[in-house]
Amino acid sequence: MTAPQDARQFSPRLAVLVTREEERRRLEELLEAQRVPICYQCRGRGTATSEMLDIFGLSGSVRLITFGILPKHGVQGLFEEAEERLGLSRKGAGIAFTVPVIGMQHPVFQVLSEETGMPEQKPAEGMEQKREEGKQHMTHVVIWVSVESGYSDEVADAARSAGANGGTVVHGLQRNSARVSDLFGVSSKEERDFVMIVAPKEKKTEIMEKIRETCGLSTKAHGVILALPVDETFGLETGEQEP
Repeated sequence: MTAPQDARQFSPRLAVLVTREEERRRLEELLEAQRVPICYQCRGRGTATSEMLDIFGLSGSVRLITFGILPKHGVQGLFEEAEERLGLSRKGAGIAFTVPVIGMQHPVFQVLSEETGMPEQKPAEGMEQKREEGKQHMTHVVIWVSVESGYSDEVADAARSAGANGGTVVHGLQRNSARVSDLFGVSSKEERDFVMIVAPKEKKTEIMEKIRETCGLSTKAHGVILALPVDETFGLETGEQEP
């Protein structure tokens, strides 16, 4: 499973925002104002021994971690609005960043394009070539799967049957616009299991297709499946498994 052809111009991104728990209302208003139709939320906690969390002023408190899907040309507006509403430039207010999406179900891409209401923009000259060159050096991907609570084992089994070695499960919430809820047959806010699987690039399509067949949008799991690039890896098995 790969991103639709038009996605090369649409350039979908997964935006990650780490904010204070008490900013939840403002964050929801921000996502609605920026027309982000699908997002996922879970909680995390900083630790006093984490140097990076200390640098960002995030240690020692509960944080709301939000993942939202949007086109690349909507990122600047999202970040500007986040600064205005949440003041992310202040130490301790939170952080935000984006990750390119290199695989997506077509219905998700379609509703994302329609809901944002933004015209597709052609990439700057040379950017497409650089993107393709980057893909050639990429050896692994992260496959992100959001399913209804309780279906994470089915996702793991499907991925394993297609050659994945394992994954990580996080529990949280999915928030959808009214159109997404109607189209996909899910509630606007519901508990979800998020499964993250690091896999070799050459196995991406097979793994995503297997998960789609078992836990895709048309199944009871109502799964949303994305693929994200990985620049560097450490601790992953690269050789053949011993029988």
